[in-house]
Amino acid sequence: MSLHLPEGEAAMSPQHNADIDPRNTGSKAVGTLLSALAFLPWLAYWFITDMDEPAGIAIALAISCALLAQQVWTASYRFFDAGAFLYFLAAAIVTYALDSSILVTEAGPIGFAALLAIALLSLVMHRPFSADAARNEYPRAYWRNPAFTTLHTIITSAWAFVFLVCGIVLASSALPAADALPMGLLLAGFIFSFVFQIMGPAFLVTQRYRPFEWHVPLTPTSSHQQDEFDVAIIGAGIGGLTSAALLAKRGYKVLVLEQQSQPGGYCRSLERGDFAFSSGVSGMTGLWDNGPVRRVLQQLGISPDGRFTPHSVRYVHKGQSIDTGCDLQSLADSLADAFPGESAHVDAFFQDASAAFFQLHEYSSRFDTPLPDHLVVRLMGDKAAAHLPRIYPNLFDWMGKTLQQKLDEHLENNELKTIVSAVSGQNGTRPEATTGLRALIGCMGPQLTGLHYPSGGPGAFAEAMAHAVESHGGTIMYNYRADRILTDRRRVRGVRSGAEIFQAHVVVSNANARTCVLQLVEASEAGGPYIDFIKSLAMSRSAFIVYAGIDGDLSSYPSLIQNMDGDFTILINSNADPRLAPRGQSSLTLIAPIGYRDFPPRDERDYDDRKRQFAALLLRKAEEVIPGLTEHVAVLDAATPRTLESYTAMPEGALYGFDQSTGSRRPHFRAPIKGLYFAGASTFPGAGVESVVMSGMICANDIAGWGRDNGRA
Repeated sequence: MSLHLPEGEAAMSPQHNADIDPRNTGSKAVGTLLSALAFLPWLAYWFITDMDEPAGIAIALAISCALLAQQVWTASYRFFDAGAFLYFLAAAIVTYALDSSILVTEAGPIGFAALLAIALLSLVMHRPFSADAARNEYPRAYWRNPAFTTLHTIITSAWAFVFLVCGIVLASSALPAADALPMGLLLAGFIFSFVFQIMGPAFLVTQRYRPFEWHVPLTPTSSHQQDEFDVAIIGAGIGGLTSAALLAKRGYKVLVLEQQSQPGGYCRSLERGDFAFSSGVSGMTGLWDNGPVRRVLQQLGISPDGRFTPHSVRYVHKGQSIDTGCDLQSLADSLADAFPGESAHVDAFFQDASAAFFQLHEYSSRFDTPLPDHLVVRLMGDKAAAHLPRIYPNLFDWMGKTLQQKLDEHLENNELKTIVSAVSGQNGTRPEATTGLRALIGCMGPQLTGLHYPSGGPGAFAEAMAHAVESHGGTIMYNYRADRILTDRRRVRGVRSGAEIFQAHVVVSNANARTCVLQLVEASEAGGPYIDFIKSLAMSRSAFIVYAGIDGDLSSYPSLIQNMDGDFTILINSNADPRLAPRGQSSLTLIAPIGYRDFPPRDERDYDDRKRQFAALLLRKAEEVIPGLTEHVAVLDAATPRTLESYTAMPEGALYGFDQSTGSRRPHFRAPIKGLYFAGASTFPGAGVESVVMSGMICANDIAGWGRDNGRA
């Protein structure tokens, strides 16, 4: 099987991106025309019956039949047109068969009452009638998107109000239905519908994020005193280091406070004897030609060449091993060999995923990273939120679904679905709870563009980012724990660490948002509602991690093994970089998901015993995949959820920050305190090295005003 997927460079060329700039895309008029035609039978009805002519009903019925004819042919009925047809059919029966003139003499009040009923019924049925006409302007995949439904619920509700007012006015006065007042109200309804369809999406987004709409004017020369900084960053995780390095390169005076003696957070390396291990990061994405991580490295003057090794991957499912190589073609071929009846389906699935993935990066390519909806509106214009779904149908199809739903669309074999979705565990979610965005970034990204391991281990990548901060004039202070973010009247003033105070105009918290809001900020400054929101957010699962130095050569195995039978990951660090273990020996990291409360606190008496038992159990499980493993353990250590919490200050030792399942929310990258940002897994777009790099880029660009060259807008 040969996959023909869009190349990153071609799919995201500047010229192509300019051609589809949503700000230059005209609005389609099909929906507006259909909406206008839908009122044609009603206008004929009112104007003709105003002359006491019952023929108005017959003519209105004839127009309704004409409008429905095409809909009958396509078996796609517009709610409003169907309701109008039923009304005029009933009116014809009452007028001609029952010889009653009430629907002629009272055409105005009764007609608007019928329209009100149609509008309300469509709302009750969660099918707002205004959406029917608008669907002609959007791809089918977007029709059930919550944003689309919300928008048209508002528009249909506005129409219901217009119908109600018109009905009351006509029922309480002698005005005819065709009078200027009701016709003017209908015209106002049309104008509102047209404008709100274009501007409404942006309005809804900006209303939701209004508490975070603040601005801190900041230039690279704002701070002059020794302990005064433009930006103070709490935590030297990858998100914090990304922000710090980009801002320092642009000339800002940057301070990073890190509580540990080395940078990286979860992205660090451990050394035990002659062996080096990843502390928890199993791989990195975003290194393809236009990938966010590659872009950041290039901006910082760090060559990605030679710094990363592609993972070779094996999936173990029901005792069978499927080696998928290190690229998409190898993966697709392996899956086609294992499931020959699904070959075409696998091809179609990855074609669909690829189109959505590159559209995600294409629309935002000039900003270097995908954007949250709030920034889409602010940076790309008010019309962008309405136009993007039309321009990027594959992307918005995925955004409105779960990974499981996309798998079910294309694949039939449940075992195949399990293998393809195995990487969803790296999001801390099951396929049915993995959002489209996280599926594209965290699941499809590794399969489409490759999963890599940093040469020298994850700690080497963190050290390179820390060096970039310092080489561009930034300051990193290790073993400095931030004790308080200083604020005054909901504006950031600096950071206190022990007895030292560092003044800063902006603070970026790379610490988890729960830690930041509940421990580092005065409650009165954060505000009760925001504190309640942060408290309501569930943390993701944690992990039990074993670090094993093996007195044996495991180079015949892939560097990364996803054992779905035992629900754990085997990372052979030394297969990605032989320098991480002595010659002829191997460095192994085993990562198994576990709940925070599944392991006792560190001060309990049986903590150490449980830790040893868990480590031995996980090694025995790994031995089912790598026979004889336990006989060759030369070095052994382990980390529990409590260990991870202690070393990273991540609540509950959560591997992915807050829960990333469908229906969950992440804090906005700005806090409701002027000058306070979040970077890292707490905020958009989520967990994973590539994702936190994106969050760091967003913070740095926002602080600098989204300028491309000098950090100024």
